[in-house]
Amino acid sequence: RLVNELNHLKEIERQNEKEKAEREVIVRQLQQKRNDVLNKQLSTKALLDASWRHSVHLENELQDSRKKLDQIRSQFPEIADQLRATIRCTKKMEGHAHRLEIENAMIRKTIKKQDEQIERLEKILQRRSLMLPVFRK
Repeated sequence: RLVNELNHLKEIERQNEKEKAEREVIVRQLQQKRNDVLNKQLSTKALLDASWRHSVHLENELQDSRKKLDQIRSQFPEIADQLRATIRCTKKMEGHAHRLEIENAMIRKTIKKQDEQIERLEKILQRRSLMLPVFRK
């Protein structure tokens, strides 16, 4: 009878070791996914910063163009037409910049959802790890 019980306990120990190894693999995978998400987040932040700087630059260009247009409009009607075309182009660029801001906002939301999912998965793993000693008894 003791031999059977010992064999049973050994089997439980093997199962526990197998489950532990599986959990370690899952933890490594989650850590890798989290690192990937963080790297994407850094890249996205860099893109967002560059887009923001570009947007500010475009806004400054637009303001400068409008000032120049006002100065020249009274003197040279032909140049005023050219400046209007420049302003139209600048407005198009503003539209592109706005679309980039929207895309960046969507990317930030996706990253936030992924971070939340990783946190939930890590909590599940932590709870399972805490429950393991209970099952061993």
